[in-house]
Amino acid sequence: MLRSMIVLGLAGLMSLTCLAQSDASASGKKPTAPQTPTSALKKSYHLTFVVQELDNERVINSRSYSMIMSEMGQSSIRAGEKVPYSSTTGANTEWQQIDVGVNIDCRGLQATDNGVSLNIKADISSVMESHGANSAPASPPIIRNNQWESNVVLPLKQPSVLFSSDDPASKRRMQLQLTITPIR
Repeated sequence: MLRSMIVLGLAGLMSLTCLAQSDASASGKKPTAPQTPTSALKKSYHLTFVVQELDNERVINSRSYSMIMSEMGQSSIRAGEKVPYSSTTGANTEWQQIDVGVNIDCRGLQATDNGVSLNIKADISSVMESHGANSAPASPPIIRNNQWESNVVLPLKQPSVLFSSDDPASKRRMQLQLTITPIR
């Protein structure tokens, strides 16, 4: 008797499960997967870096670099070239190469009440202009290099100067600017 009651109870439960499944398929509804709360989704941001070279406050060179980054992720920009130079003279000239360009690393981006916070590391290098256009360089090229790293808190949609440094050999200045825009 107890055995037949258990069997009937299990059969009843199975029939209810089958009815619920057939009702969902008959109405054309697909069973829904568990939803991730919107607050748990990571936001993405568009970061636009502008490297500017200024001479007496006048912009003489400007280059832009962009990336998309999600919260708590990490992103990098690598843009540059290898500059060849001769390390010896005479019949057996040997060539070396120096890497110059822009390296930007970002990590730990988090939304704050006022914008976003993140860690930024920048390494910007360039070849100093030679004084004679037609003359071959007698020595390896002179490389200008600016390095900077910091944790920053920045507003959204507003350009912010991250760092600025003077060139010790001239009245020129190098600066890095960043604008962060949320992606919807």
